[in-house]
Amino acid sequence: MKRVVIISIVCILSILAHAQVRLEHRGGSTARIVANGKPMLMIGGELGNSSASNLGDVRRNFRHLHQLGLNTVLAPITWELIEPEEGKFDMTSLDNIIDEARSNDLKVVLLWFGAWKNSMSCYAPEWFKRDTQRFPRAHTRDGKPVEEASSLSANVLDADRRAFVRIMEHLRKRDSKEQTVIMIQVENEIGMIDVPRDYSEDATKLYQSAIPQQLTDYLKKNQESLHPYIKEKIKSQVQSNMTWTELFGEDIYTEEIFQTWTYATYVEQIAKAGREVYDLPMYVNVALNSRGREPGQYPSGGPLAHLIDLWHCGAPSIDVLGVDIYDKGIKSWFDKYHLPNNPLFVPEIRLEDKDAMYALYAFGHHGAMGFCPFSIEDYPLYATAKGNDMRDMDLSQDDQLNAFSNMKEQKSLSPLASVYRLLREVESSIIASQGTPDMDAVLLDNEQREAEIITPDGIRLTIKHSYSLGWEPGAKDEIWPEVACIILRLGKEDYLAIGSGVVITYSPAETSAIWQPGDARIGLAKCEALLLDTNSKKITGEGKKGDGFDLKDKTLRRLSGDQTHQGRHVRIPVGEFEIQHFRLYRYK
Repeated sequence: MKRVVIISIVCILSILAHAQVRLEHRGGSTARIVANGKPMLMIGGELGNSSASNLGDVRRNFRHLHQLGLNTVLAPITWELIEPEEGKFDMTSLDNIIDEARSNDLKVVLLWFGAWKNSMSCYAPEWFKRDTQRFPRAHTRDGKPVEEASSLSANVLDADRRAFVRIMEHLRKRDSKEQTVIMIQVENEIGMIDVPRDYSEDATKLYQSAIPQQLTDYLKKNQESLHPYIKEKIKSQVQSNMTWTELFGEDIYTEEIFQTWTYATYVEQIAKAGREVYDLPMYVNVALNSRGREPGQYPSGGPLAHLIDLWHCGAPSIDVLGVDIYDKGIKSWFDKYHLPNNPLFVPEIRLEDKDAMYALYAFGHHGAMGFCPFSIEDYPLYATAKGNDMRDMDLSQDDQLNAFSNMKEQKSLSPLASVYRLLREVESSIIASQGTPDMDAVLLDNEQREAEIITPDGIRLTIKHSYSLGWEPGAKDEIWPEVACIILRLGKEDYLAIGSGVVITYSPAETSAIWQPGDARIGLAKCEALLLDTNSKKITGEGKKGDGFDLKDKTLRRLSGDQTHQGRHVRIPVGEFEIQHFRLYRYK
């Protein structure tokens, strides 16, 4: 009997250890991937469009990404390589990605470049492109076909879905135990270019017909929680058998709503078929409607935030709308896509040093599930080693590290590599604090040089740009660089500051700006910096949220004198990237 019980327990633990990869929600606005039974942040980057098309590139790039400190890589898997001849499938490119990811301790998000990539059908196979009778195109107003497959064609859908299902079958057989692949992007930046909708005969007939009952039922059922844009766009009470123009009005934005519906319902059929084979989390990404452009000038009908209701109704198998950011106003874009019914996921962002600050803000303030700069393979490991970062040399990881260590011009890790190491060190603590008052972050720049965080302990943390002290190099410059900091509460009056370029002061939240006799004051009880071995291959830590940060086996430097201005503040200078552990106390 005891033997049976032991065997049963072992079987249960084995099943739990290899439970399905899933998206775990903490309320509608916060979520994280759970793989191999463990929640994780996607501290990642996205490869360039064609940077995973051969083994040599994948091998070099993934080795470099491991050194940068990523735990996740977003890698394209293209229809033209998967099905070069109709009905004949080749999974070599997919296997290369999986094998090299495992060798470099990386998780993978696959980007399916199927019928559309940046609106165009450029990664579809040649046999698909040439047969426009079977696989028709969308059309402009004057009837001209465009290089975008029709979202209404059953043949296009069947071919795209067949290839996608074969990929999911391959993943189920090859990766369900290891769970290297943790998420799938279905298509890429879907949307109509040059025109707000498809003007083919079939599309126009549908546009002039009644709105599907599925959508009108959804709009009526969810009328209180609809996105403000859709609420305002509805011109009259929602009823069955209304046409698109009767409900939403006659303009190009109604045409965009119609086109959105055709894309969402298409993507649903792809995603649903794939998840029935192997149930991985799935998302869609969006090219932004920015710079005053109209539908068609930006990809019309994509998964834009203001159209989220169309996607939730038409594509329930899609978990998240991810935002690709190549425009200014980072805070505004984060706010637009971090919604009560959509967690923030940044699968693409322009590759820049300041992405390091944006990552801190995304994870700390928005509880982002992932942050992934585009063309990440082009980012250098060391700040002074641009163009000479060893990626094209056939060296082992140890040899690369030794070579870097011997470079005379080496000064420090690049900003993103530095921040990714900090995030990996405290990843478990950030995950435990997502969606709670115990974590927040600030992003400061030339326009906003100061911000406040009120902690659950009733302490006001005033966080300023460290240039505000006046003595750092660059403090007198006209334009100050962007800096950021995560504040993570470990326990009562016990915090971590994770970031760069900030100075933190503290006061009781209830005290007025002018101190009065008898008012309590806040002092710095203890401050210490964690010293990370940046040349170590071990880039993950054992951070915990609970009674305090687990400092076991950590190298610490006690900061008391000039570094804290004799207890007046906690400070991380511009250009330095640190985790500082500080405790406060009250006195009168």
